[in-house]
Amino acid sequence: MRTVLRIERHTRLPVWPAWQGLVLTALSQLGGPFRGAADQLEYKYGGRVCPIPLSQSQSDPFVLLVHHRHAFRRFDFLRPLFSRLILPEGFPAHPHRGFETITYVLPGRGGLLHRDSFGCKMRYGDGAVQWMTAGDGMLHEEMWDVESADEFELYQLWLNLPAKHKRRRPNVQLLVDGAADEAPRAIKTNVVERAGAMNVERGRIAHSTFKAGAVVERLLADGRADADSACGAKTWSPVTIAHIEIRAKGVSHALRIPTGWNALVYVRRGAVDIGAQGDGAATAAHAATAASFDSQRSAHEADGGAAVRVGTYETAYLSRSGETLMLTSAAEGVCDVLVLAGEPINEPLVSQGTMVMNSQAEVEEAVRDYSTGKFGLPWDHTLDDGSWAQRCKNFLQRFGIREEASSKVE
Repeated sequence: MRTVLRIERHTRLPVWPAWQGLVLTALSQLGGPFRGAADQLEYKYGGRVCPIPLSQSQSDPFVLLVHHRHAFRRFDFLRPLFSRLILPEGFPAHPHRGFETITYVLPGRGGLLHRDSFGCKMRYGDGAVQWMTAGDGMLHEEMWDVESADEFELYQLWLNLPAKHKRRRPNVQLLVDGAADEAPRAIKTNVVERAGAMNVERGRIAHSTFKAGAVVERLLADGRADADSACGAKTWSPVTIAHIEIRAKGVSHALRIPTGWNALVYVRRGAVDIGAQGDGAATAAHAATAASFDSQRSAHEADGGAAVRVGTYETAYLSRSGETLMLTSAAEGVCDVLVLAGEPINEPLVSQGTMVMNSQAEVEEAVRDYSTGKFGLPWDHTLDDGSWAQRCKNFLQRFGIREEASSKVE
């Protein structure tokens, strides 16, 4: 059974709206119950982002995890000033090479407007996943879809590619919740409006319920690579990505993870006991784990497989031994976690800016290629769709890349 090696709580940064995030940050600094109150207010009202850099030794093939929780309200009188003078509402065009970006919009939340240098435009939100393989290099922008919603929450994950796949042609997968046909979605934005020269693949997130609905599991990747994947995304190395909700205290859920894989658990809501199955009662290991709420906690081992409690907005790094991850809800309400597990690639990794390669020389080559236009022609996020599409066509013609026959994909 998997055990906890260490637990960390990373700094949460104020943004969108920044003034609200600053209030939450000040409240968190008071510690104790004030930190818990700030966490609950963030979940309800937004205003912070948490970037979590992942170590190669314990997280390979995962490079970075970011949790966003934002709100764009029409009555916020500071919003126009902030977006015009300080930070636009999203992420303007920027380059990537050598890895994949996975953007998972939490169910019921607003999403993003995507445009890239291969001429693809899409809207996605409310439980959808955009799985973008940057491969040989591309530009993309992701702007908050503020016309569709006010409340936004998502995870963005950087997933390394094996060396043999780092220079493959870019492509995008758009995954929707497997339960989408069974219930109406609140925000209908999971649409590819223009394919351009991008290969856009459709897929489904495996949506399962267990224990009379007390456990909901959404599987973004099922642990198998490439065409072997039965559900979720096609991946270039074996990974499991699972969003799990446990809706009653003391209920347990087991997830199989092959021995030797790296694995971590991030808690979005509530608290979870990792380890031995039980009724949610705290053990001595729980108490030792919960004693410190520093932003970077020291390592502590789980004795003899005893469960260790992980609280809201904490990340638990797990041992490589054992094939079962046991999660037990320790919260009165919903316990909501993200599980990342993957077979280590075990290759050198050099990450600089938005490039993830195997050597410094490869990173420098990527920067040169971007500077000379090999990733595409940059554009401003305010550029209209017609002008943006023409820039993409100029880039594609320059390098002899053909556009898809259809300019619109439903």
